Amino acid sequence: MRTRLLTLLMTLFAVTADAYYDAGARFTAGPADYSGFNVFAESGNDDYYLRPALNTYKSGAADRYSTYSLGAGLDRPAWRVSADVSVTPETGGYKNSGFAADLGLSLLGEPDEEAALQDISLSVFAGLTAHEDTYSLSTTTVLGGNGGGGGGGTSVSVLTSALKLNQTDYGLSASVKAYGLRASGRFTKTSYDTDMTAESRQLPVDIGSIGTSGFPDTAISARLRCPGLPLSPEAGYSKTTYLLDQPDSETVNFGISANAGPVEISAGWENYAPGGGAARSDYYTLGLTFSF
Repeated sequence: MRTRLLTLLMTLFAVTADAYYDAGARFTAGPADYSGFNVFAESGNDDYYLRPALNTYKSGAADRYSTYSLGAGLDRPAWRVSADVSVTPETGGYKNSGFAADLGLSLLGEPDEEAALQDISLSVFAGLTAHEDTYSLSTTTVLGGNGGGGGGGTSVSVLTSALKLNQTDYGLSASVKAYGLRASGRFTKTSYDTDMTAESRQLPVDIGSIGTSGFPDTAISARLRCPGLPLSPEAGYSKTTYLLDQPDSETVNFGISANAGPVEISAGWENYAPGGGAARSDYYTLGLTFSF
């Protein structure tokens, strides 16, 4: 068994002519001493990839949450499949673990970079996250405005037993590339196996580069990119609805990236609106990716 496992690992990481190795990091800064950091490494070729990553964030009024993940995928001219496992270690009594998978189809087959219509892709995805909140006494919960975000006031929740629930996310995404522009959209629906109440501590939620909190119900997002230019711009929009009468949140973001040899430099701005009349917040990102 050990010999078979060693052979498999050697096959996966064998250096081939078309192999690539990427490593990168992105830093996000925002109000209320918010700071987020994402670091990843990726290895693969035209057929597969492996991607370990770490995503962590905190603010002046909230605990630091860190998520470790490992993704893998297979790419073919007409289809692709990927999977991701993640673990968030216990912070302030809360922890989670998750698994997600994605199946995508290219309706035009292998992309033709010379054609006006270069690619049309559709994907279905699903994921399961198991949450566990072990606190049982009064716990301060950070709320941004009227729920979510890095800044805002606080409220106190009281539970008499640990909160355990499974969260299921599923949805569709689509992408079109024409004349060098790529437009994509995504819809996500979330369901839970336990009814939440106002006393339930809100779950950590990632929206773009921002870590916030709540019980998401639905989410939509759209993105427009211009890859391949010396300076490649992109823009995006997302809207998330929540349970328990938490106001809808929205984000608008703009970014730009440039290649300097084996290094890609990126910078971005993201505006987060927690809804309910609460003030908007600005977040700024800076990233570096190295290709080998």
